[in-house]
Amino acid sequence: MDQRAGLHDFDFFYGSWITQNKRRTNALYRNQEGVWQEFISTVTCIPYLDGRANIDHFEGTLPDGEVRKGLGLRSFDEATQLWSIMWLDNRNPPDLSAVVGKFTDGIGLFYQEMETFDGVPMRVRFLWDNITENTARWQQAFSFDGGATWDTNWIAEHTRKA
Repeated sequence: MDQRAGLHDFDFFYGSWITQNKRRTNALYRNQEGVWQEFISTVTCIPYLDGRANIDHFEGTLPDGEVRKGLGLRSFDEATQLWSIMWLDNRNPPDLSAVVGKFTDGIGLFYQEMETFDGVPMRVRFLWDNITENTARWQQAFSFDGGATWDTNWIAEHTRKA
């Protein structure tokens, strides 16, 4: 097995992006419908450690005026050929548990196995698709039934800055 086969999976994301975000409020509370909010953000992704890691810097203003800043940290494990993705932001307590996965046929699927929210088992999925030289889409979804069904709650449509 080529130890560097998946190392370049996120090369497409290096650089600066304008992102159209669509996120649903109350995503963790299945008994509350929530509303979809849309807002613009910027993202800049930089490679580190000869491409074995990258960090993206996110900044956007939510419709209520709250400024959201975040860091996405991705690291590649050559032995397993899997990427681990962690997220930190200026709103939530630090959580370095990762979603883990890989790209297959141009689609990236990353999962955080089981965790619980209010005593209910929950899984998290990140999906990367629609990747071109100047566009990419990221989606986040939660499952409360072991992955049988997924509820998408955040969609980010990235367009490369000119």
